[in-house]
This record gives sequence, C-alpha cells and structure tokens, in this order.
Amino acid sequence: MANNFNDIGNGSERKKKIRPPKRQFDGDVLESIIRNLPGGKARMDALLPAIQQADEEQDHFWRLMFRYEYACEATFRDDPPKCMPAAAEFHAIYQEHPEALKRRSFTGAMEMHLMILEMGIEPIIGLPQIPMEQWQGLMDQFYALVKEYHLGLRTYWWQMCQFWQYIDKEKAFEYFQKFWKTGRDGVSDCRACERSNAVRICLLMGDRAAADEYARPIEDGRMANSCSDTPQKCWLNYLEDALDRGDLKQAEPRANALYRKGNRDKSDLDFIGAVLRCWSFTDLDRAVTLAVSRLEWSLGMWDQKLVYDFDKGAWTCFRQLAKRADTVELTLPEAFPLYREDGVYSPQALADWFYAQAEKIGRAFDARNGSDFFRKNLALAGRDLL
Repeated sequence: MANNFNDIGNGSERKKKIRPPKRQFDGDVLESIIRNLPGGKARMDALLPAIQQADEEQDHFWRLMFRYEYACEATFRDDPPKCMPAAAEFHAIYQEHPEALKRRSFTGAMEMHLMILEMGIEPIIGLPQIPMEQWQGLMDQFYALVKEYHLGLRTYWWQMCQFWQYIDKEKAFEYFQKFWKTGRDGVSDCRACERSNAVRICLLMGDRAAADEYARPIEDGRMANSCSDTPQKCWLNYLEDALDRGDLKQAEPRANALYRKGNRDKSDLDFIGAVLRCWSFTDLDRAVTLAVSRLEWSLGMWDQKLVYDFDKGAWTCFRQLAKRADTVELTLPEAFPLYREDGVYSPQALADWFYAQAEKIGRAFDARNGSDFFRKNLALAGRDLL
C-alpha cells in the first residue's frame, strides 16, 4: 500500500530523484570574493546574501563579521544610516554569543563591538525624525559598555560633542575638551580625523588661531594619508568657514582641492555641497555640471544631513544660473521629482525646489534639536544670492 503520493506508480521501482549536494558554507571564500568587489554598493549588495547564508548556517563568527563589514561599507562609502540595522543585529548576536569572535584567536572583539555601535549611533545626527531621547538612551547604553570594557571613553566624548554642536556650541566645546584630554585607545578615530574634528569645533567657537594649530600637521602633509577622508574633512571645515564669512579668495582653492579628493561616492555629498556653494560664485558652469552629475546620489538617501548639504549647494548653484538664463537643457535622472522628458528646465524652478528641500530638512533638524542652527546656516548660504 502506498504511504504517500511519491510511492504511487506502475508497480516498478520508484526512481529516486537525484539532488545536487548542498553547497558548503565557507565564510573565508565569501569574504575573499566580496573584498574583490568595488567598495560601497557592490560590496553591500554582496554582503546581504552572505549575511543570510551565515544566519542559515548559524555560523556566529561570520554572522558578526559580515554585519561589521556591511556597516563599514555603508558608513564610509555609501549612506551611513543604512548601517544601523546591521549594528543592532550585531549587538543582539554578540550579547547571545560573546564567544563567537574568539575563533582563530581573533583579537579586538570588544573594540569591534564598540565601533559598530558607534557606527550605528552616529547617523542619528543626520536623521531628524529620531528624537533626542532615543539618541540619549543609545548613548547611555554605549557609555555602560565603555565602562564595562574600559575602552572608548574618548570616542564617547566626541559623539556627545558632535551631536551638541548643532544645539549648544558652548556645551559642545565642553565635551570637546573632555574628548581631547582623554587618552586614545583601540576605538579612537585616526589622529588626522581627530585633528580635523578639533579644527571644526575651534572654527565654530571663532578661534581661528587654535584651529590653525590643530590643522598644521595635516596642512603640512604629515598626516595626509592617515585616513581616506584626510585631508578632505579639514579642507571642508575651512571651506565652510570661509564661505560663511564671504571670503571667496580663501574658499576657492579649498573647493578646488576638495573636489579633486572628495568626489568619490554618496558619503561625499557634504564635500560636494560645499564645493557647489563656492563654485556658484567662482565657476558657475562647472558647478552646474557637478550638481547634475551628483543629483542621483542624493535621491533616496537616508542621511538627511548629507542631503541638506547637497541641496543647499544646488540651491545656490541654480539660483545663480537663474540670473543668467530663463531656461536650460539638462539631463536629470527620471527619479527627480521635476524631471522633464524634453530636458528643458527653469533654473529658478530648480533653485526653488532645492531651497524648499533644504529648508524642510533644516526645519526638522531644528525642531528635533530645539535650536535655530540650520535656519541660520541656510540664511548664511543665501546671503550673497540677492
């Protein structure tokens, strides 16, 4: 008697279905393949199925490692907030399986844990929809681990500083002083990034002499290769300061240098936005070309601070172009809300759109932060557009 449908036949022996052998999971091979891909989106797209495979195999070492690599790609080469789910999952897995990273005498588990949590918390600065209370709660959890691991205190103070710079610069400076006085450890940023951060805070406080002192090793080239974002971060700080002061003579060489080294991927939209703002007054044709070529990067970005920076620069660019022409032919991406099949656009309409987007994002930031930083910041960008 047949026990199931597969046993029903003509009385002859049932043919066995030949199944291919299950492909064995090998995290080392997958990682090698992924590392040969271009950084950013290509690696992120490959890491997602790698994470899924590691989860299916319950290989906790690679579940953690692939999530950490995904977070790094999102943070440094794409859209930083996209690392947040990976960071949260890493934290949950590591809490349940703290022994997973001991495989192969792996060292640095605590550093990795703190670093991915930092990558998961920092993007909240660029997400105005997340309340301050939620950010503070995550920072409290981070600080608890800092105390448990005896690591990362310097990083904690910097995270506090950079969030508060948009709310209360005096309080931000207090956190900066604690940051600078605390010793470095395995969780600290590279020394050049830290000096770039110091330059930003000193310029925010109006202390140009102190900023120049912190910047000197970077400007002299002694730290130029310390990080892929050095010296770009330092140049950005000086470029924005010069633009806010209306000093195009100092701004232009910074913008030209920043364009050469800071036009690589989505994570550079803050660099590009500042370059656009400068070139709007010094090289308008080049600014328009840059805005058109990088518009697609800004569409759909999670990081609203990066979008704000780009939209602010694009606004100044097309506002200046509107003084020259009533219409212009451009090849803009179809995903752009003002897209036209004939490619003929009103520069003023484009300027109005970018301003509206920047103003909306800035208003959301100020509402979340309880300050007027972004309102004043946007007003400075528009000061010379009349």
